[in-house]
Amino acid sequence: MKVVVILSVLLISGIGWAETYRWVDEKGTVNFTQDYHSIPEKYRDQVEERQDEPAGRLKADEKPGKALKRDPGKGAQGRSARDPAGEKTQVNRNKIESDAAETLRMIVSLWKDEKYEALYEYGTDKNRASMSREKFVQRMKRKVWGLASSWETLRDIDAEFKSPTLVYVTARIGHKPKLGATVKIQTETYPMKLERGLWKIDLSKILNAP
Repeated sequence: MKVVVILSVLLISGIGWAETYRWVDEKGTVNFTQDYHSIPEKYRDQVEERQDEPAGRLKADEKPGKALKRDPGKGAQGRSARDPAGEKTQVNRNKIESDAAETLRMIVSLWKDEKYEALYEYGTDKNRASMSREKFVQRMKRKVWGLASSWETLRDIDAEFKSPTLVYVTARIGHKPKLGATVKIQTETYPMKLERGLWKIDLSKILNAP
């Protein structure tokens, strides 16, 4: 009976010897071991597992090395909850929205100060191809309404990302007759387009405003 027990223990232990792990360290030395946990952690992602058991034998359990052979780009474990690529995309989107909104602030400031020649530079290529600077300035000077001053000029600005080159910027803008005191506040949305590295606005939206 004792002989049978000893043989059983040896056979069970023999199953563990059937798997050999191979890895190469930073010096280029090839290493082998049958104990997965003796492998330094920094080398575990490159471990190669060798199966020396007869084909078809079932294992009592699966060695940790099996998990290392999964494709890191597939399955539920392929990406962590904090996806670096996803974070980068989100950060870039926020920056794009912020840049477009800041450009609208500058445009409204030029508009309020009646600096129409500088404002013309923020028109899209299509605008400037169809209308000269002189014509734009003349039309702006003929407008009866201008922009209100101080805090009534621009409020509640919000930007909505559509694409890396298109952002819809919405804001409440205060309009006031150039020869009057009545202020009219309107919520307006401006499609901002990125052209040659600069955010541009459709000048016709400004010309058609009160």
